[in-house]
Amino acid sequence: MTMKRLVLGIVFLLGPITTASAATYVVAEARGIAVAVGSIIDSSKTLDLKQGQHLVLISSSGETVKLDGPYHRAPTAEHGVELATAFSGLLTERKARTSEIGTTRGTSPKPDLPKPWLIDASGPGTACLKQDGTPVLWRPDDKQAADVVITPTDRSWKAEAKWAAGESNLKLKPDMGVHGDASYFIAINGSESAVSIASVPTVLSSDKMRAAWMIQKGCDRQAEALLRNIQ
Repeated sequence: MTMKRLVLGIVFLLGPITTASAATYVVAEARGIAVAVGSIIDSSKTLDLKQGQHLVLISSSGETVKLDGPYHRAPTAEHGVELATAFSGLLTERKARTSEIGTTRGTSPKPDLPKPWLIDASGPGTACLKQDGTPVLWRPDDKQAADVVITPTDRSWKAEAKWAAGESNLKLKPDMGVHGDASYFIAINGSESAVSIASVPTVLSSDKMRAAWMIQKGCDRQAEALLRNIQ
């Protein structure tokens, strides 16, 4: 599928964006203000942001709303970016990065993920994991068996696993200690990559909201895979 057809398909699936008069928003980012990421904000209530305070909200329709103080009013859609627009921008940025990569010897663009809730362990990057979800590693080349070693960034512990030949996915056991909102070094047969994992809170009630959250957190390939699966 070409990039143009994929964008048009996503826009068609998402349909027109409408905002209810009393919509709810989920906080995706907060700076300079004591508001917890993942908390819910009612659009009928006034937000009071002082100079230097910043919020990023995800609406129930998948819009990303960015607010900077001074701000004293209820959050509205006029400040938002629709999910289809954000996704189109994501693909445009990806195309630009791919063009740059193509000029660099020995590098290549990362392949698409077959499913959204996979953590690409083959290189450095950011991944998203459902809150309380089970981490599943993925690799594009599964021809050979592999030894996997996972450590947190402070090297305080080490977990090891075997990755069987012919298996592209590796489901991690709970006792391995891998979870969201943390960063790790993942080594496959000695080749180590730094991977940051961002949690996707359960309060996000639809795939549109989850995809918008993923884009905001930098999990663009997972967001693309999720949007491909929206029926």
